[in-house]
Amino acid sequence: MNRSIAILPDSVTELCLVRLGLQVRRLSALWYVAALGRAIDRSAAEAIATGAGLLRSERFSMGRRHFGALQYWRSFDELDAWSHRTPHLDWWRGAVERMRTRGDIGVYHETFLVARDRLESISLNCDPAGLAAFGTRAEPTGPQTTSRGRLGRFPDRNVS
Repeated sequence: MNRSIAILPDSVTELCLVRLGLQVRRLSALWYVAALGRAIDRSAAEAIATGAGLLRSERFSMGRRHFGALQYWRSFDELDAWSHRTPHLDWWRGAVERMRTRGDIGVYHETFLVARDRLESISLNCDPAGLAAFGTRAEPTGPQTTSRGRLGRFPDRNVS
């Protein structure tokens, strides 16, 4: 079995995770949401290629009418700067206009800021995904073999 842990690159002190979701509220929006997903993918590829701060973008699906992307940003400031310019503004404004005029889609996003000492990652027999796809990978040894150890959360052994 292939096991590896992953840690953030040294240049990242706080990881900014964004979960962007698209919901098809009526079948009339299915093709639009598919095209919107491709626009988000192109936008993400550009953000990575230009060094805008996006480290990784991965699509997810939660059934036939709920899609999205999980993105790993080097910082909130870089995400914020990116979100206020094209190509992000183009697809975002189009989606908001579609929600207002037709109401056949739903869009949400969640943002999480995670200090580097508050995350851990292990992969067992997997192709690199998430943090393992852009972080520093190593074989787990000693305390790194458990989630508690990777997070530095060792139990207090002095409890009576």
